[in-house]
Amino acid sequence: MLGDQRFVEYLTQSGYHPRSSKHGDEMSRLLAQDLMAICPIIKNLAEDGSMVFELDRPPDPDVPLGWNIDLVLGPPKKISMGFLSGAGGIAYGPTSKIQIAVDAKCIMTEHGKARRNRQRDLNSLATILHRESPATVVGGLVAINMAPQFRSPLRNGEITVHKNIERIVAETVSLFEDLLTAHSNSQGASARIDAVGVIVVEYSNIPGEQARLVNTPPAPQAESPVYYQTFVKRLCEQFVRNREMKLVEV
Repeated sequence: MLGDQRFVEYLTQSGYHPRSSKHGDEMSRLLAQDLMAICPIIKNLAEDGSMVFELDRPPDPDVPLGWNIDLVLGPPKKISMGFLSGAGGIAYGPTSKIQIAVDAKCIMTEHGKARRNRQRDLNSLATILHRESPATVVGGLVAINMAPQFRSPLRNGEITVHKNIERIVAETVSLFEDLLTAHSNSQGASARIDAVGVIVVEYSNIPGEQARLVNTPPAPQAESPVYYQTFVKRLCEQFVRNREMKLVEV
């Protein structure tokens, strides 16, 4: 069972709160496990201790920017403390450099505003990290809610009705597919994000109701570049490509 289905099970068991980082942390852990399962080179590096994963890492620990990257994979820092138990064979601990960076976000309600914010966040992440190092593989994983209604913890449990939700989700999926179109920043360097994954869920956040993974349109299908398994493979392939081009220190 891959991380998209396991994340749906997590939502059913734990619920969702927009001011908590727990759902992003869970998406990140599950993605780290899937990278281990799908990408042989990451599996080998993790098993010999040459790669660990880290959650909520600032882009530069010495220059606080007020925001963190949800998931980072890279070589471990040379420190004396041992690493904590990790996910699926990859250890959890501080990284010495960013080789793979992924932001994991949810759009559960207020899709019109949230999707533009998430698109901007991912664009900014790619621009900042690629400017610092072209060798960094940058990705974004977004869970989009297709439930016709949603209970918001920030509104005293008020139920928001999502009108025309299938059309809105289809438009939102297309918006994130467009992020993979190459473009350049003002300095001429590529600001394109390397991989984007979209998971469509149906989750009302009403106690007692179960979350469901949506596998039919408008959820991405196997031919879509943002299909979850394609997303994981793209992260792996770009990392391998960077190593072959000797952009990544091996």
